[in-house]
Formats: sequence, structure tokens, C-alpha cells
Amino acid sequence: MGLKAVFRARSLVFLALIALLVTGCASSNNGSNGGIKTDIGVTGKTINLGILTPLSGPVAAPIGKPLTRGIEVFFDDINAAGGIDGYKVNLVEKDTQYDPQQEVVQYNAIHNQVLMMAESLGTEPTFAVKDLANKDNMLVAAATLSSDLARETHLILLGTPYRLQVENAFDYVVNKLGVKAPKTGIIYQNDDYGQDGLTGYKESITAYGLQDVGQEAFTQGAKDVSAQVLALKAAAAKYVFLTSVPTDTATIIATAAQLGYFPQWILQSPAFSTLLLGVPALVPLLSKAWVVGQGATWGDTSKPGMVQMLADIQKYATSPAQGPDGFFEFGYTEAKIVYAILKKAADSGDLTRAGVYKAYQNIGTVDLGGLYPTAKYGSSGNPNDRVPTRDNVIYAIDPTATGTGLVKPLSDDFVGTAAAASNF
Repeated sequence: MGLKAVFRARSLVFLALIALLVTGCASSNNGSNGGIKTDIGVTGKTINLGILTPLSGPVAAPIGKPLTRGIEVFFDDINAAGGIDGYKVNLVEKDTQYDPQQEVVQYNAIHNQVLMMAESLGTEPTFAVKDLANKDNMLVAAATLSSDLARETHLILLGTPYRLQVENAFDYVVNKLGVKAPKTGIIYQNDDYGQDGLTGYKESITAYGLQDVGQEAFTQGAKDVSAQVLALKAAAAKYVFLTSVPTDTATIIATAAQLGYFPQWILQSPAFSTLLLGVPALVPLLSKAWVVGQGATWGDTSKPGMVQMLADIQKYATSPAQGPDGFFEFGYTEAKIVYAILKKAADSGDLTRAGVYKAYQNIGTVDLGGLYPTAKYGSSGNPNDRVPTRDNVIYAIDPTATGTGLVKPLSDDFVGTAAAASNF
């Protein structure tokens, strides 16, 4: 071979090596970062997470904004401490207005930008995007406690389902207070959220021997609920369960008072917001109501998670100052579960959507520092394994209990007999 031919051959080999190195570098930037595999939703050393929540409309102030702020504050602290294995978290927030159609629009606007959804608020809005999430292999942390989440592979249930909340409420009435065969009724939002409450109520009738005297549906945002209230008043229901959002809770309870009807109101967890106590006329009415929920009482520093949350509020939620709010606490706790999944994925070297899904499938238990009971997730595919908790606390609304979320526990954290036995 002549010198020219040798030189030409060596040049080709050199160019091929350069091309290989360039290709390898490009692959490294797009497919891994510091030894961790990445794909959609991770740019450089940033993990982008989606937030689909009502930031306007009637559900925004009492639920959407404080819940989302809880997520923001949690990840502010994570980022300040260096992030997740060196990756900072960026929240891409979209306003869904608590509307399923807007949820789909906003999901489509960001689904190619984010690794997973760190929040999707509302039962109907969340279920409007479940098929899209399945197609995208996108995990969605759902700020709804619908029982149907247990049957969805990519929607993460974060607490005790609504259905079991109702069952635990009536376990408290019958087994803990000793009220046998109480006269009961329910007023429920006429959608998926309300149907879950209604399912729990129907199961409670059989499980606890309730005297059911009325099941009344209403449309979210309705101005006139007098027909529903009058029906239960005429039937003399003593214990009335409300599956509603806070604005509708105010309408229903105020209407009942105007009509001279004062049952024992029992509120599903999303039905109460501390903002309702800013309406003077509602204060004496709500002070006799109960709320079925979970979580540490605000300010209970015997719980390490509460200590950390209050410290984070002092650092990151001072303008405006964050006061006691159960939805903020839920959002902060929701973020802890999202963090646990992402941390497991990162530690496993795989921050792709497939890697995050695998991490969720194998997450096992998540210690929530006492803010909520430890969440337990199974990987068997059995819907019962996707129900992380079954416990509840019955709270009384106490407008005088400043600094504690304006509620006080009437019961210990417990699981009723019906909730323990329920299958999904």
C-alpha cells in the first residue's frame, strides 16, 4: 500500500473515531447524566414535574392553592439541600379550573415536558387523563382519594379512599359512640367523587345497621339545594354525611339552618376548609360539624414530619404567611411520596419514565414522619395492594383552636370493621 493510501486509510479511521466519540457524547447527554439514565422530563440536572390543579375558580382558594403550595414548599427544601441525587426539581404548574376538559388541555400542553405529574387535583379531572397517562407511561400523583384509583396502574392513591372514610365515620357513630340503628342520610356531589362517597354510605347501611332515610344528589356549584335539605329534614335524618367541596358545604349547611334543620353534619375530608370560618354566620354552624380525615393535628410537634414541615414553612412560606391548613399538609405529604419514588429511581440509576414506574412498583412502604400514617404499596397487581392506608380520625371543627388547623380529634386514628374488610 502506498503512502497516500496509508494516509487516507488512517484519516478515515481517525474520522470514524471522532464520529463515534461525538455520537457517544450526544447519547450520553440525551440518555444518561452522571451514570443515571434519563429521558422525557429531565433536562440537564433538572427534573421537571407537572402540576395540574385549580388555580382559579371556586375550588382554587380553599383547596387548589394551599395544596399546591404544600408541594412547592416541600421541594423548595429538597432543592436547597441539593436536590435528588444532584437533580433539582422544577414544577410546571397549569390551571385546570377543576374542569375535566381543561385538565385534558393542560395535560396535553406539558406531557412531553415532564417526567411525571406530581399533582392532579380532583376525581373527575384526574380520570379525564388516565388513559393519556397510561399511553405515556406517566405516573400521576392524584390529589383525590377516589377508590377507583386502586384499579388504575398509573394513578397513585395517597391516603384512605373516600369510600372508607364514610365507613369509618359510621363505625365511629355505631361502635364508638354506641348509637344503634341511627337515622342517617347523605347529600353527595353528582359525579365520580360523590359516587365514591355514596358507595361507602350504602356499604355502611348493611355493615352498621343504619336507618337510611335519604340519599340526595346535587350538582357542584348549585345555588339552590333546598329540595335536598328539605327531603332529609322531612325524613328526620339525625346524622347527615356530606360529600362536597367547601363552597357547596357552606351553601348546604347555611340553607339547612335557614330551614331550621340542624342534624349532626359529617363532612368528607375535601368538604371542609378553614377559609369557611372566615364567614361569621358559618362559624356557629360548623362548630357542631365533624370532619373525617387523616393526618397529624397542625402544630403537633411530637411528629417529626410536622416539625420539618413547620420549619420549611418558616423558610419558604412567609409571604404570605402560611397558616394552619389541612390541604397544605396533604400537598406537603403528597410531595413526600413523590420524592420517595423519584429518590428510589435515581438511586437505581434510572430517571426515565420506565424507571420511575418501576420504582413506584417496588417502593414498598413510605415513612411520612407522622404527618400521615406510613403508606404501604404492593406490587402484586391486586387493587387492594394499591390502597396505602385504611385509617381515619374523626375531628370536630373548633374555631377557638387557633394554631391547630381549627380542628380537634374526637377519636384516635382507627380502622373500622367495614373499612378493614372492604375489597377493591
